[in-house]
Formats: sequence, C-alpha cells, structure tokens
Amino acid sequence: MSIAPLAALGIAKTAFSIIGSLADAMKRPSAESTGSAMVAAVPQESLWHQIGKEVDLSSMTKDDLAKVSSMLYDNGLISLRDHATMSFDPSFVGSSNLLTAADGSGRVDWMAEFQARLAKHQKDGDTQSAAQDGRVLDILSRLQAGAKGVTSIRV
Repeated sequence: MSIAPLAALGIAKTAFSIIGSLADAMKRPSAESTGSAMVAAVPQESLWHQIGKEVDLSSMTKDDLAKVSSMLYDNGLISLRDHATMSFDPSFVGSSNLLTAADGSGRVDWMAEFQARLAKHQKDGDTQSAAQDGRVLDILSRLQAGAKGVTSIRV
C-alpha cells in the first residue's frame, strides 16, 4: 500500500516534466515561422561591453571608479558588497593611502591598485580582504574585456 502513493508521485512528476518541455517547445520559433532562409543572430553588446568601452581603468579618479561601480550595481551586475569596495573604501581618501601612485590629476591604474592590494592581503594572511580584492579584479577584468570587444568572458 505504501508503494502506490510513491508510484503516483513519480507519474505526476514525469507528466509535469513533459508538459514543461512541451511548453518550452511552443515558445521557440519553428523553422517554418522564420522562413526558409536561416537568419544569423546579431550579437548584442552586453552592459559590460557598453560600460567597458567608456572607461579607461588604467587612468581613473576614485570618483570615476565610484561612478562605474554605481552603474554596474544599478544594473544588477555586481553585489552591494563589491559596489561598496569599489566606491566607499575608506583607504581611497587621499592618494597617500593607495598602494600604487596616482598621477598629478589623481588618476589611478585601478587594475594595478587592486593587484597590489591582493598581494598585500595575501602576504598578510588576510584571506577575507584578499577574496574581496579578487572579486573586484574579476569585475575590472570583465570591463577591460568588454572594452576590447569581448562579449563573453567567464569569471
């Protein structure tokens, strides 16, 4: 008697799976609806690509980095924690707190800065800060890749 409910559950689960597959198939355009000629899909620029083309990560002020961070966060591309690290980090106050040198106009190479931070935090055994530095470097790498026209990158 205890097997019957399990069998019924298995049948119901299979039925719902088939119904879901059929529903997905109905949403996809068929070959007839697109015409006899195959049309190549036009790649769309991702937000990473669009934003990456507008920035130079090797020469930005802390305010510029904060604006980029805000755009990424507002579009759901980065977490609040990453946005805070890129925008509100107290060590950004004054160029004397940076590990790399800013130029005369306060512009910093942020890739180099976060690489230096990562190395320092790893050397100091600060794994939590090192992990955060690594996440920011991943974000900056995606922006750089987008600036170069790469539309997809695994991070």
